[in-house]
Amino acid sequence: MSIKSKAAALAAATAFILAAGAAHAQSLAGSWRGVAMGVAFQLTVQPNGAYIETETKGALMTQQSGAIQPAGAGMIGFTVVNWAPRTMPQYHPTGTVGGYYTQVPTSRPPGGVYRIVWNGPNAFTLTDVRLGGSITFIRG
Repeated sequence: MSIKSKAAALAAATAFILAAGAAHAQSLAGSWRGVAMGVAFQLTVQPNGAYIETETKGALMTQQSGAIQPAGAGMIGFTVVNWAPRTMPQYHPTGTVGGYYTQVPTSRPPGGVYRIVWNGPNAFTLTDVRLGGSITFIRG
């Protein structure tokens, strides 16, 4: 096989993978909700794979956004681009009584790779391939 043929085959394979990934991201498009360990998740996915996810527990809330990409057969990866809160209060004691608070930066959430199993057209389960935790989302 010539270099030109190998390049054409590689380009065709890449186009096939990207098309499959785009179709997979399309099926996730919409609003989803789920609960894991008492934390409520709200996930909104755009047809292009962009997502925003909000996690709430009581009065606490975090949010992240980015892109969902194919990560192998039956797997998707979340790439975090933006997150909130960007800072959090940290207490600095002064002496034996008193102190003050400052804001310290929070680091970017790691994202992750998840195995996806469809439970019908309106539900799917994500299982973290590294940590093993699972969450089921339903359309909502």
